Amino acid sequence: MDSFFSSSTLFNIALAVIWFISGIRDFQGKDPLIKLPFNQYVRDPEYRAFWQKKNGVFYMLNALAFLILAFTPVTSLVYRILFGVAIGGDLLYLVAYESWNHSAD
Repeated sequence: MDSFFSSSTLFNIALAVIWFISGIRDFQGKDPLIKLPFNQYVRDPEYRAFWQKKNGVFYMLNALAFLILAFTPVTSLVYRILFGVAIGGDLLYLVAYESWNHSAD
């Protein structure tokens, strides 16, 4: 039986905290921490204004969901429901993001 603070639990907590901080930074409208050459935030201010707050909320909700999942037993109904909602929400967000991103094509 795993201890309460196993390495996988600590790893999940660390990733959730990083994800939550990234979401707060996006929600506040700050620049990304990593400047990537293919980042569209720099080229298109409309794109940045439209998606940055949505990305921030998305990151924060995912961080909270996966932080809760780290402490919930895998066999419980709460785990299955929360995991399903998190994955379903991520897929819907991805479809909306891609459809808006390619709507001008």
